Formats: sequence, structure tokens, C-alpha cells
Amino acid sequence: MTNKRKAKAYYTAVNAYDEATIEYMIHENYIQHNLKVPTGRAAFVAMLPKLKEHGSKIENIRMLEDGSHIIMHHKWKNATPLGCNEAVAFHIIRFDTFGIITEHWNVMTETTPLNPSKRSLFDGETKIKDKEKTAANKSTITALFNQLISKNINKTIAIIPQYFKANFQQHHPQLVDGIPSLIKAIQDGVFFPHYKEQHAIFGEGNFVLSISEGIYAGKKSALYDLFQMENGQIAAHWNIYQEIPTQDLANNNTMFNFQKTTKKSTQKPTVV
Repeated sequence: MTNKRKAKAYYTAVNAYDEATIEYMIHENYIQHNLKVPTGRAAFVAMLPKLKEHGSKIENIRMLEDGSHIIMHHKWKNATPLGCNEAVAFHIIRFDTFGIITEHWNVMTETTPLNPSKRSLFDGETKIKDKEKTAANKSTITALFNQLISKNINKTIAIIPQYFKANFQQHHPQLVDGIPSLIKAIQDGVFFPHYKEQHAIFGEGNFVLSISEGIYAGKKSALYDLFQMENGQIAAHWNIYQEIPTQDLANNNTMFNFQKTTKKSTQKPTVV
């Protein structure tokens, strides 16, 4: 069974509140990067009765596979145990060499009204294609974030047309389609993050997910940006920016700490 099939079986088991299947699929010492949930399998299984009580369900929107990692773009319904009625999330799981889920990361946000371009946090293209371009697309996003992390705003603005299609689809809740809105956000610094460090890049074909750390709305945040690529440029962008909690933490694994699978410098993002 492929890791994608296993991932589907995993979230299907969550939707069924199937403790036995989840215990079979997850390592006992599962590393949890959601800082509000204790690390280990038992803590995750203990959440299932509360999810069942509220009828919480996952609807998968997109799924990418990159090496031992599966990236899932989910919509959560009846998500009261998670802090809201309906939420959008990125979940990343890592499989070990035996095919067992051994690590988990996620960010989540409450669903928002359609943005001014009538787009949501999850609608748009879902089909994976151009798998032969995976490495090139990841390299393009790496190069973009190398510039975004720099503090030269004028240079950043100058290179935006190189990376984004003129009429790219923008799913950020406060922005509209196209380059002018993005440039204004960069200039204003209100609805655009101050990126400080890129921790990982995952991709499959025409989709690339960048995971960074920085400041958004004045708060230290985990910054997840998903891009759909067409002919080497960004055709669509989705994001979830979540504040990094600092109090009442259930584990000290951080929201990042991705396993490095290449011999890159530690000062560069993990490309897996």
C-alpha cells in the first residue's frame, strides 16, 4: 500500500473514530508537533471520544506525497473540540521505513468568508500534474523565499513578476487576485508576513508547500504557503498563518524541527 493510500486510511479511521486502526497505524512514540497535544500515540487516541461526541469530520481537499511525508489540506467540520465550528488545516505526517506514522505537524485556522475575489481558503485546483517538474518547482519556491526572507523590500517587489502570473488566483482572506494586490500588501506590511526562516519545502508536481517562521499581525507565527505552479510561475496561492503558542504547552517538540533528509547547510531550508 502506498503512503497516500495509508494516509487516506488514516484520516478515514479518524472520521470513524476507529481507535484500533489508529493504534495500528501510529507508532507508540509518535512525535507530536501540535504544541497543545502531548506527544505520543495515546494522547491522540484519547482525543477521539471528544471528536465523536461533536461529530467532527475531515474532508480532504488536497494530498501531496514527498518522500516519506504526506501533506494533507483538510477542511474540518463540526470542529468544536478544535476551537471552532469549521476549520481549514494543513496536516503533515511522516512514515518510518516500516510504513508506520511516526511524526505529525499541523496548522489550523477557522474558515473565513470569501475574499474580495470570491475565493476561499480551500477552493480551486486540486489535480496533481507535471510530476516531472517537482524538483524545478520546489527550487523556484526556494529561490522566492530566499528573497522574501531578505529585508530588501524594493528588490522583493521588483522580482514578484518573475515568480507570479499577472492574474494569479489569491486565496488569502484579505487580498485579491493579481500582482498589484500582493505588492501593496508587501509595501503595507499588514496582510503580508515578515518571513524570518524557511524550515521546509514539500512538493509534488504542480503543488509546492513552503513552511516558514516569522511575524504576522505582530505575532510570532508558523507560516504555511501552498502554491500551484504553471510553466514555472505561481498560478494560485493558499495560506494558513498560525500564531506559535508559548504558554501551557503540552510538548516541547516545536512546530518545526523537520527531519533533514539532505546534506544541505543548516542555514538553508529542508528540501525533501
